[in-house]
Amino acid sequence: MAVLEPYPHAPADLRTDEGQIRAQRDVVRRQIAAWEAALQDDATRRKLQVAAVEDLRERRYDLAMRQLVLHDDEFPVTPDRVLVRPGDADQVTRDTRGLGAGYAPHPVQVRSPRLPNLRVVQDMGAGRRAGAQAYSAAALQVCAATAQPSYAVMLGAIRKAVGGPELSGPPEGERWSRPEQAVGGPCVVVIDNGLSAEQRTDGWLQGLARTDNLDLLDVVPRDDFLDRGAGHGTFVCGIVQQVAPGVDLDVRRALDTEGIGEDVEIGDQIVRAAEGGAEIINLSLGLFTPDGKPPLALLDAVGDAIEVARQRGTHLLLVCAAGNSGDDRPCWPAALSGESYFPDHVVSVAALRLDYRDETQVIDARWSTRGDWVTCSTLGQGVVSTYVMGTESREYDPQGPETFGSDAWATWSGTSFAAPQVTGAIVRIMQEDPEIVTAKAAFEELKGHGQRLFRGYGTSLRILPV
Repeated sequence: MAVLEPYPHAPADLRTDEGQIRAQRDVVRRQIAAWEAALQDDATRRKLQVAAVEDLRERRYDLAMRQLVLHDDEFPVTPDRVLVRPGDADQVTRDTRGLGAGYAPHPVQVRSPRLPNLRVVQDMGAGRRAGAQAYSAAALQVCAATAQPSYAVMLGAIRKAVGGPELSGPPEGERWSRPEQAVGGPCVVVIDNGLSAEQRTDGWLQGLARTDNLDLLDVVPRDDFLDRGAGHGTFVCGIVQQVAPGVDLDVRRALDTEGIGEDVEIGDQIVRAAEGGAEIINLSLGLFTPDGKPPLALLDAVGDAIEVARQRGTHLLLVCAAGNSGDDRPCWPAALSGESYFPDHVVSVAALRLDYRDETQVIDARWSTRGDWVTCSTLGQGVVSTYVMGTESREYDPQGPETFGSDAWATWSGTSFAAPQVTGAIVRIMQEDPEIVTAKAAFEELKGHGQRLFRGYGTSLRILPV
Protein backbone atom coordinates (compact mmCIF):
# COMPACT_ATOMS: atom_id res chain seq x y z
CA MET A 1 0.00 0.00 0.00
CA ALA A 2 1.11 3.59 -0.55
CA VAL A 3 0.05 7.19 -0.27
CA LEU A 4 -0.53 8.48 -3.80
CA GLU A 5 -1.11 12.18 -4.33
CA PRO A 6 -3.80 13.22 -6.85
CA TYR A 7 -2.54 14.68 -10.10
CA PRO A 8 -2.75 18.52 -10.15
CA HIS A 9 -6.10 18.90 -11.95
CA ALA A 10 -7.92 16.11 -10.10
CA PRO A 11 -11.55 17.11 -9.38
CA ALA A 12 -12.96 17.14 -5.86
CA ASP A 13 -15.41 14.49 -4.71
CA LEU A 14 -18.93 15.51 -5.74
CA ARG A 15 -20.19 13.77 -2.61
CA THR A 16 -20.02 15.83 0.57
CA ASP A 17 -21.95 13.52 2.90
CA GLU A 18 -19.47 11.27 4.70
CA GLY A 19 -22.28 8.86 5.55
CA GLN A 20 -23.09 8.44 1.86
CA ILE A 21 -19.44 7.87 1.00
CA ARG A 22 -19.06 5.29 3.76
CA ALA A 23 -22.25 3.43 2.79
CA GLN A 24 -21.28 3.27 -0.88
CA ARG A 25 -17.79 2.02 -0.11
CA ASP A 26 -19.25 -0.72 2.10
CA VAL A 27 -21.62 -1.89 -0.65
CA VAL A 28 -18.83 -1.91 -3.21
CA ARG A 29 -16.55 -3.80 -0.86
CA ARG A 30 -19.13 -6.59 -0.49
CA GLN A 31 -19.56 -6.80 -4.26
CA ILE A 32 -15.82 -6.99 -4.80
CA ALA A 33 -15.44 -9.78 -2.25
CA ALA A 34 -17.93 -11.89 -4.23
CA TRP A 35 -16.27 -10.93 -7.50
CA GLU A 36 -12.81 -11.92 -6.29
CA ALA A 37 -14.17 -15.23 -5.02
CA ALA A 38 -15.45 -15.92 -8.53
CA LEU A 39 -11.96 -15.33 -9.93
CA GLN A 40 -10.18 -17.62 -7.50
CA ASP A 41 -9.39 -20.39 -9.99
CA ASP A 42 -9.67 -21.24 -13.67
CA ALA A 43 -12.42 -23.81 -13.17
CA THR A 44 -14.69 -21.35 -11.38
CA ARG A 45 -14.02 -18.68 -13.98
CA ARG A 46 -14.85 -21.05 -16.82
CA LYS A 47 -18.02 -22.21 -15.10
CA LEU A 48 -19.20 -18.61 -14.76
CA GLN A 49 -18.36 -17.91 -18.39
CA VAL A 50 -20.42 -20.89 -19.54
CA ALA A 51 -23.32 -19.78 -17.34
CA ALA A 52 -23.13 -16.23 -18.72
CA VAL A 53 -23.27 -17.39 -22.33
CA GLU A 54 -26.11 -19.83 -21.64
CA ASP A 55 -28.06 -17.08 -19.90
CA LEU A 56 -27.38 -14.76 -22.81
CA ARG A 57 -28.55 -17.35 -25.33
CA GLU A 58 -31.76 -18.00 -23.42
CA ARG A 59 -32.65 -14.34 -23.10
CA ARG A 60 -31.90 -13.57 -26.76
CA TYR A 61 -33.48 -16.73 -28.19
CA ASP A 62 -36.55 -15.13 -29.75
CA LEU A 63 -34.76 -11.94 -30.80
CA ALA A 64 -32.96 -11.23 -34.06
CA MET A 65 -29.73 -10.59 -32.17
CA ARG A 66 -26.24 -12.00 -32.22
CA GLN A 67 -25.78 -15.37 -30.55
CA LEU A 68 -22.50 -16.57 -29.11
CA VAL A 69 -20.80 -19.88 -28.41
CA LEU A 70 -17.68 -20.59 -26.38
CA HIS A 71 -14.45 -21.50 -28.14
CA ASP A 72 -12.26 -23.78 -25.98
CA ASP A 73 -15.00 -23.65 -23.33
CA GLU A 74 -14.15 -20.08 -22.37
CA PHE A 75 -13.79 -17.58 -25.20
CA PRO A 76 -17.00 -16.09 -26.69
CA VAL A 77 -17.14 -16.21 -30.49
CA THR A 78 -19.73 -15.85 -33.22
CA PRO A 79 -20.78 -19.40 -34.22
CA ASP A 80 -21.42 -19.01 -37.94
CA ARG A 81 -18.20 -17.44 -39.27
CA VAL A 82 -14.43 -17.33 -39.16
CA LEU A 83 -11.96 -14.61 -40.17
CA VAL A 84 -9.19 -15.21 -42.70
CA ARG A 85 -6.71 -13.30 -44.82
CA PRO A 86 -7.94 -12.63 -48.38
CA GLY A 87 -5.52 -15.13 -49.92
CA ASP A 88 -6.84 -17.94 -47.71
CA ALA A 89 -10.57 -17.31 -48.12
CA ASP A 90 -11.21 -19.64 -51.07
CA GLN A 91 -9.20 -22.51 -49.61
CA VAL A 92 -10.93 -22.29 -46.22
CA THR A 93 -14.27 -22.22 -48.02
CA ARG A 94 -13.43 -25.35 -50.02
CA ASP A 95 -12.05 -27.20 -47.01
CA THR A 96 -15.06 -26.51 -44.82
CA ARG A 97 -17.65 -27.06 -47.54
CA GLY A 98 -16.52 -30.66 -47.63
CA LEU A 99 -17.40 -31.16 -43.97
CA GLY A 100 -21.08 -31.69 -44.75
CA ALA A 101 -23.39 -31.42 -41.74
CA GLY A 102 -25.44 -28.80 -43.55
CA TYR A 103 -22.69 -26.18 -43.64
CA ALA A 104 -22.74 -23.80 -46.60
CA PRO A 105 -19.67 -21.57 -46.26
CA HIS A 106 -19.09 -18.58 -48.53
CA PRO A 107 -16.29 -15.99 -48.48
CA VAL A 108 -17.62 -12.47 -48.11
CA GLN A 109 -16.08 -9.03 -47.75
CA VAL A 110 -15.89 -7.80 -44.19
CA ARG A 111 -18.77 -5.36 -43.78
CA SER A 112 -16.25 -2.59 -43.25
CA PRO A 113 -14.13 -1.58 -46.25
CA ARG A 114 -11.87 -0.09 -43.57
CA LEU A 115 -10.45 -3.56 -42.88
CA PRO A 116 -9.25 -4.51 -46.37
CA ASN A 117 -6.96 -7.33 -45.25
CA LEU A 118 -9.73 -9.43 -43.73
CA ARG A 119 -12.36 -11.71 -45.19
CA VAL A 120 -15.22 -13.50 -43.47
CA VAL A 121 -16.06 -17.07 -44.38
CA GLN A 122 -19.72 -17.17 -43.46
CA ASP A 123 -21.92 -20.23 -43.04
CA MET A 124 -25.00 -19.50 -45.14
CA GLY A 125 -26.59 -22.88 -44.45
CA ALA A 126 -30.26 -23.02 -43.55
CA GLY A 127 -29.36 -25.10 -40.53
CA ARG A 128 -26.91 -27.69 -39.30
CA ARG A 129 -27.85 -31.26 -38.70
CA ALA A 130 -28.94 -31.90 -35.14
CA GLY A 131 -25.92 -32.34 -32.90
CA ALA A 132 -23.45 -30.85 -35.39
CA GLN A 133 -20.84 -28.39 -34.16
CA ALA A 134 -21.09 -24.67 -34.69
CA TYR A 135 -19.52 -23.84 -38.05
CA SER A 136 -16.73 -21.85 -36.40
CA ALA A 137 -15.67 -24.85 -34.31
CA ALA A 138 -15.75 -27.21 -37.28
CA ALA A 139 -13.81 -24.78 -39.48
CA LEU A 140 -11.10 -24.26 -36.88
CA GLN A 141 -10.52 -28.00 -36.59
CA VAL A 142 -9.52 -28.27 -40.25
CA CYS A 143 -8.17 -24.75 -40.89
CA ALA A 144 -6.49 -23.85 -37.61
CA ALA A 145 -3.43 -22.41 -39.37
CA THR A 146 -5.37 -20.01 -41.58
CA ALA A 147 -8.66 -19.22 -39.83
CA GLN A 148 -9.47 -17.42 -36.61
CA PRO A 149 -12.77 -17.09 -34.75
CA SER A 150 -14.69 -13.86 -34.88
CA TYR A 151 -14.19 -13.04 -31.20
CA ALA A 152 -16.85 -11.28 -29.18
CA VAL A 153 -16.62 -8.76 -26.38
CA MET A 154 -18.79 -9.38 -23.35
CA LEU A 155 -18.60 -6.36 -21.08
CA GLY A 156 -17.63 -7.19 -17.53
CA ALA A 157 -21.07 -6.03 -16.38
CA ILE A 158 -22.44 -9.35 -17.60
CA ARG A 159 -19.89 -11.49 -15.80
CA LYS A 160 -19.17 -9.56 -12.61
CA ALA A 161 -20.50 -10.59 -9.25
CA VAL A 162 -24.19 -10.20 -8.54
CA GLY A 163 -25.13 -6.55 -8.24
CA GLY A 164 -24.14 -3.96 -10.82
CA PRO A 165 -24.05 -0.21 -10.38
CA GLU A 166 -25.34 1.14 -7.08
CA LEU A 167 -27.19 4.39 -6.48
CA SER A 168 -25.18 7.52 -5.90
CA GLY A 169 -25.94 11.17 -6.52
CA PRO A 170 -26.76 14.40 -4.72
CA PRO A 171 -29.23 14.72 -1.84
CA GLU A 172 -32.93 15.03 -2.70
CA GLY A 173 -33.66 18.38 -4.33
CA GLU A 174 -30.01 19.12 -5.14
CA ARG A 175 -28.05 18.76 -8.35
CA TRP A 176 -24.45 18.04 -9.28
CA SER A 177 -24.10 20.48 -12.15
CA ARG A 178 -21.39 20.25 -14.76
CA PRO A 179 -18.69 22.89 -14.17
CA GLU A 180 -18.37 25.70 -16.69
CA GLN A 181 -15.37 25.24 -18.94
CA ALA A 182 -14.75 26.20 -22.54
CA VAL A 183 -14.65 23.34 -25.03
CA GLY A 184 -11.13 22.68 -26.20
CA GLY A 185 -8.31 20.23 -26.46
CA PRO A 186 -8.10 17.10 -28.59
CA CYS A 187 -10.99 15.26 -30.21
CA VAL A 188 -11.87 12.24 -28.06
CA VAL A 189 -13.94 9.31 -29.30
CA VAL A 190 -15.51 6.86 -26.85
CA ILE A 191 -16.33 3.50 -28.47
CA ASP A 192 -18.76 1.63 -26.26
CA ASN A 193 -22.44 0.62 -26.17
CA GLY A 194 -23.72 4.12 -26.76
CA LEU A 195 -25.36 6.77 -24.68
CA SER A 196 -28.73 7.22 -23.04
CA ALA A 197 -31.20 9.39 -24.98
CA GLU A 198 -32.18 11.18 -21.77
CA GLN A 199 -31.86 14.96 -21.89
CA ARG A 200 -30.30 15.56 -18.50
CA THR A 201 -31.08 18.83 -16.74
CA ASP A 202 -27.78 19.02 -14.83
CA GLY A 203 -25.62 19.84 -17.85
CA TRP A 204 -23.76 16.55 -18.09
CA LEU A 205 -23.54 14.74 -21.48
CA GLN A 206 -25.47 17.46 -23.30
CA GLY A 207 -25.44 17.23 -27.07
CA LEU A 208 -23.67 13.87 -27.26
CA ALA A 209 -26.59 11.54 -28.05
CA ARG A 210 -27.52 10.91 -31.69
CA THR A 211 -29.83 8.43 -33.35
CA ASP A 212 -26.85 6.27 -34.34
CA ASN A 213 -25.22 6.05 -30.90
CA LEU A 214 -28.10 5.41 -28.50
CA ASP A 215 -28.01 2.82 -25.75
CA LEU A 216 -31.58 1.48 -25.94
CA LEU A 217 -31.43 0.25 -22.30
CA ASP A 218 -34.22 -2.38 -22.44
CA VAL A 219 -34.11 -4.78 -25.37
CA VAL A 220 -33.13 -8.23 -24.03
CA PRO A 221 -35.83 -9.09 -23.19
CA ARG A 222 -38.11 -6.07 -23.38
CA ASP A 223 -39.39 -6.41 -19.83
CA ASP A 224 -39.22 -2.89 -18.35
CA PHE A 225 -35.88 -3.66 -16.68
CA LEU A 226 -32.44 -2.41 -17.64
CA ASP A 227 -30.38 -4.78 -19.77
CA ARG A 228 -27.15 -6.20 -18.37
CA GLY A 229 -24.82 -3.68 -20.02
CA ALA A 230 -27.20 -0.72 -19.96
CA GLY A 231 -25.59 2.57 -19.02
CA HIS A 232 -22.00 1.45 -19.51
CA GLY A 233 -21.18 4.02 -22.19
CA THR A 234 -23.12 6.72 -20.33
CA PHE A 235 -21.04 6.01 -17.22
CA VAL A 236 -17.76 6.10 -19.16
CA CYS A 237 -18.58 9.42 -20.83
CA GLY A 238 -19.49 10.98 -17.50
CA ILE A 239 -16.07 10.03 -16.15
CA VAL A 240 -14.27 11.72 -19.04
CA GLN A 241 -16.35 14.87 -18.53
CA GLN A 242 -15.73 14.96 -14.79
CA VAL A 243 -11.98 15.03 -15.33
CA ALA A 244 -12.13 17.35 -18.37
CA PRO A 245 -15.52 19.14 -18.33
CA GLY A 246 -14.91 20.95 -21.62
CA VAL A 247 -13.80 17.89 -23.57
CA ASP A 248 -14.57 17.64 -27.29
CA LEU A 249 -16.30 14.27 -27.09
CA ASP A 250 -17.80 11.97 -29.72
CA VAL A 251 -19.56 8.72 -28.80
CA ARG A 252 -19.73 5.72 -31.15
CA ARG A 253 -21.64 2.51 -30.59
CA ALA A 254 -19.96 -0.82 -31.35
CA LEU A 255 -21.67 -2.91 -28.64
CA ASP A 256 -25.35 -3.54 -27.98
CA THR A 257 -27.22 -2.72 -24.80
CA GLU A 258 -26.11 -6.05 -23.32
CA GLY A 259 -22.49 -5.05 -23.88
CA ILE A 260 -21.97 -7.58 -26.68
CA GLY A 261 -20.02 -6.79 -29.83
CA GLU A 262 -17.78 -8.46 -32.42
CA ASP A 263 -14.12 -7.66 -32.91
CA VAL A 264 -14.83 -6.68 -36.52
CA GLU A 265 -17.43 -4.09 -35.52
CA ILE A 266 -15.14 -2.64 -32.87
CA GLY A 267 -12.28 -2.53 -35.36
CA ASP A 268 -14.47 -0.76 -37.90
CA GLN A 269 -15.34 1.95 -35.39
CA ILE A 270 -11.68 2.39 -34.41
CA VAL A 271 -10.74 3.16 -38.01
CA ARG A 272 -13.82 5.35 -38.51
CA ALA A 273 -12.85 7.35 -35.44
CA ALA A 274 -9.37 7.96 -36.85
CA GLU A 275 -10.87 9.01 -40.18
CA GLY A 276 -13.08 11.45 -38.30
CA GLY A 277 -10.13 13.19 -36.67
CA ALA A 278 -9.88 11.44 -33.31
CA GLU A 279 -6.69 12.12 -31.37
CA ILE A 280 -7.69 9.91 -28.44
CA ILE A 281 -9.91 6.81 -28.56
CA ASN A 282 -11.24 5.42 -25.28
CA LEU A 283 -11.92 1.67 -25.32
CA SER A 284 -13.47 0.48 -22.06
CA LEU A 285 -13.83 -3.03 -23.45
CA GLY A 286 -11.67 -6.01 -24.21
CA LEU A 287 -11.44 -9.73 -24.87
CA PHE A 288 -9.11 -12.66 -24.30
CA THR A 289 -7.91 -15.29 -26.75
CA PRO A 290 -6.87 -18.91 -26.10
CA ASP A 291 -3.34 -18.46 -27.49
CA GLY A 292 -2.75 -15.04 -25.97
CA LYS A 293 -2.36 -13.48 -29.42
CA PRO A 294 -4.35 -10.48 -30.68
CA PRO A 295 -7.49 -10.98 -32.78
CA LEU A 296 -6.81 -10.20 -36.43
CA ALA A 297 -9.58 -7.62 -36.59
CA LEU A 298 -8.27 -5.55 -33.68
CA LEU A 299 -4.62 -5.86 -34.70
CA ASP A 300 -5.42 -4.67 -38.22
CA ALA A 301 -7.77 -1.93 -37.07
CA VAL A 302 -5.36 -0.35 -34.61
CA GLY A 303 -2.51 -0.42 -37.13
CA ASP A 304 -4.72 1.03 -39.87
CA ALA A 305 -6.12 3.72 -37.56
CA ILE A 306 -2.63 4.82 -36.52
CA GLU A 307 -1.67 5.15 -40.18
CA VAL A 308 -4.86 7.04 -41.06
CA ALA A 309 -4.18 9.49 -38.24
CA ARG A 310 -0.54 9.86 -39.29
CA GLN A 311 -1.60 10.80 -42.80
CA ARG A 312 -3.83 13.46 -41.26
CA GLY A 313 -0.89 14.81 -39.28
CA THR A 314 -2.18 13.41 -35.96
CA HIS A 315 -0.54 11.13 -33.42
CA LEU A 316 -3.34 8.78 -32.36
CA LEU A 317 -3.51 7.46 -28.79
CA LEU A 318 -5.83 4.62 -27.75
CA VAL A 319 -6.59 4.37 -24.02
CA CYS A 320 -7.81 0.86 -23.20
CA ALA A 321 -9.16 -0.96 -20.15
CA ALA A 322 -6.74 -3.71 -19.11
CA GLY A 323 -9.49 -6.17 -18.11
CA ASN A 324 -11.04 -7.62 -14.98
CA SER A 325 -9.72 -11.18 -14.99
CA GLY A 326 -7.55 -11.01 -11.87
CA ASP A 327 -4.55 -12.51 -13.71
CA ASP A 328 -1.91 -11.51 -16.24
CA ARG A 329 -3.42 -12.87 -19.45
CA PRO A 330 -3.20 -10.28 -22.25
CA CYS A 331 -6.51 -8.52 -22.84
CA TRP A 332 -7.07 -7.07 -26.32
CA PRO A 333 -6.82 -4.35 -27.53
CA ALA A 334 -5.17 -3.13 -24.29
CA ALA A 335 -2.21 -5.51 -24.63
CA LEU A 336 -1.33 -3.89 -27.96
CA SER A 337 0.59 -1.53 -25.67
CA GLY A 338 3.26 -4.26 -25.51
CA GLU A 339 6.66 -3.69 -27.06
CA SER A 340 5.87 -6.05 -29.95
CA TYR A 341 2.90 -3.96 -31.07
CA PHE A 342 2.13 -0.25 -30.66
CA PRO A 343 3.62 1.00 -27.36
CA ASP A 344 3.71 4.62 -28.57
CA HIS A 345 0.04 4.58 -29.46
CA VAL A 346 -1.74 2.30 -26.96
CA VAL A 347 -2.11 2.95 -23.22
CA SER A 348 -3.43 0.05 -21.12
CA VAL A 349 -5.03 0.94 -17.79
CA ALA A 350 -5.32 -1.41 -14.81
CA ALA A 351 -7.21 -0.69 -11.57
CA LEU A 352 -6.21 0.24 -8.04
CA ARG A 353 -8.43 0.44 -4.97
CA LEU A 354 -8.36 2.10 -1.57
CA ASP A 355 -6.76 0.09 1.21
CA TYR A 356 -9.55 -1.16 3.48
CA ARG A 357 -7.42 -0.69 6.59
CA ASP A 358 -6.36 2.86 5.75
CA GLU A 359 -8.41 4.62 3.09
CA THR A 360 -5.84 7.39 2.71
CA GLN A 361 -3.69 4.82 0.91
CA VAL A 362 -4.09 2.88 -2.33
CA ILE A 363 -3.35 -0.73 -3.17
CA ASP A 364 -3.42 -2.87 -6.29
CA ALA A 365 -6.89 -4.24 -7.08
CA ARG A 366 -6.40 -8.00 -7.30
CA TRP A 367 -9.46 -8.40 -9.53
CA SER A 368 -7.76 -6.26 -12.19
CA THR A 369 -5.86 -7.78 -15.07
CA ARG A 370 -2.18 -6.91 -14.79
CA GLY A 371 1.07 -7.63 -16.60
CA ASP A 372 4.29 -6.22 -17.96
CA TRP A 373 2.26 -4.81 -20.87
CA VAL A 374 0.14 -2.61 -18.55
CA THR A 375 1.07 1.05 -18.92
CA CYS A 376 -0.59 2.64 -15.92
CA SER A 377 -3.29 2.23 -13.28
CA THR A 378 -5.72 4.34 -11.30
CA LEU A 379 -8.58 3.85 -8.85
CA GLY A 380 -11.22 1.67 -10.50
CA GLN A 381 -13.24 0.42 -7.53
CA GLY A 382 -16.30 2.41 -6.48
CA VAL A 383 -16.06 5.07 -9.20
CA VAL A 384 -18.98 7.55 -9.30
CA SER A 385 -20.42 8.78 -12.61
CA THR A 386 -23.50 9.58 -14.66
CA TYR A 387 -26.01 6.78 -15.20
CA VAL A 388 -29.35 6.10 -16.90
CA MET A 389 -33.02 6.02 -15.94
CA GLY A 390 -34.53 2.63 -15.20
CA THR A 391 -34.83 -0.28 -12.79
CA GLU A 392 -32.50 -3.25 -12.49
CA SER A 393 -33.84 -6.76 -12.85
CA ARG A 394 -34.03 -8.80 -9.66
CA GLU A 395 -32.27 -11.57 -11.62
CA TYR A 396 -29.28 -9.27 -12.00
CA ASP A 397 -29.32 -7.83 -8.49
CA PRO A 398 -31.38 -10.10 -6.20
CA GLN A 399 -29.87 -8.42 -3.15
CA GLY A 400 -31.82 -5.29 -3.95
CA PRO A 401 -32.38 -4.01 -7.50
CA GLU A 402 -31.97 -0.27 -7.79
CA THR A 403 -34.29 2.21 -9.49
CA PHE A 404 -32.51 5.15 -11.07
CA GLY A 405 -34.43 8.35 -11.75
CA SER A 406 -33.68 11.29 -14.01
CA ASP A 407 -30.20 12.87 -13.86
CA ALA A 408 -29.02 9.61 -12.27
CA TRP A 409 -25.62 8.91 -10.79
CA ALA A 410 -24.19 5.55 -9.78
CA THR A 411 -21.09 3.94 -8.34
CA TRP A 412 -19.51 1.08 -10.31
CA SER A 413 -16.24 -0.83 -10.51
CA GLY A 414 -13.97 -2.10 -13.26
CA THR A 415 -11.00 -1.18 -15.40
CA SER A 416 -13.66 0.15 -17.78
CA PHE A 417 -13.93 3.05 -15.38
CA ALA A 418 -10.21 3.49 -14.78
CA ALA A 419 -9.39 4.02 -18.47
CA PRO A 420 -11.65 7.08 -19.03
CA GLN A 421 -10.06 8.81 -16.05
CA VAL A 422 -6.73 8.61 -17.85
CA THR A 423 -8.38 9.79 -21.06
CA GLY A 424 -9.86 12.80 -19.26
CA ALA A 425 -6.59 13.62 -17.51
CA ILE A 426 -4.71 13.64 -20.82
CA VAL A 427 -7.29 16.01 -22.27
CA ARG A 428 -7.15 18.29 -19.24
CA ILE A 429 -3.37 18.58 -19.46
CA MET A 430 -3.64 19.55 -23.13
CA GLN A 431 -6.34 22.10 -22.30
CA GLU A 432 -4.21 23.65 -19.57
CA ASP A 433 -0.97 23.75 -21.58
CA PRO A 434 -1.41 24.64 -25.28
CA GLU A 435 2.27 23.87 -25.88
CA ILE A 436 1.54 20.17 -25.36
CA VAL A 437 0.16 19.31 -28.77
CA THR A 438 -0.07 15.51 -28.79
CA ALA A 439 -1.94 13.15 -26.52
CA LYS A 440 1.22 11.05 -26.17
CA ALA A 441 3.16 14.04 -24.83
CA ALA A 442 0.32 14.83 -22.44
CA PHE A 443 0.33 11.25 -21.21
CA GLU A 444 4.06 11.44 -20.52
CA GLU A 445 3.38 14.60 -18.51
CA LEU A 446 0.62 12.78 -16.62
CA LYS A 447 2.91 9.87 -15.77
CA GLY A 448 5.24 12.34 -14.11
CA HIS A 449 2.57 12.80 -11.42
CA GLY A 450 2.44 9.08 -10.64
CA GLN A 451 4.66 6.39 -9.20
CA ARG A 452 5.54 2.80 -10.09
CA LEU A 453 4.25 1.08 -6.96
CA PHE A 454 2.89 -2.35 -7.85
CA ARG A 455 4.36 -4.93 -10.18
CA GLY A 456 2.26 -5.36 -13.30
CA TYR A 457 0.29 -2.13 -12.79
CA GLY A 458 2.56 0.32 -14.61
CA THR A 459 2.62 3.90 -13.34
CA SER A 460 0.03 4.36 -10.60
CA LEU A 461 -2.02 7.56 -10.78
CA ARG A 462 -4.73 9.12 -8.65
CA ILE A 463 -7.34 11.02 -10.63
CA LEU A 464 -11.00 10.75 -9.51
CA PRO A 465 -11.97 10.35 -5.85
CA VAL A 466 -13.81 7.12 -5.00
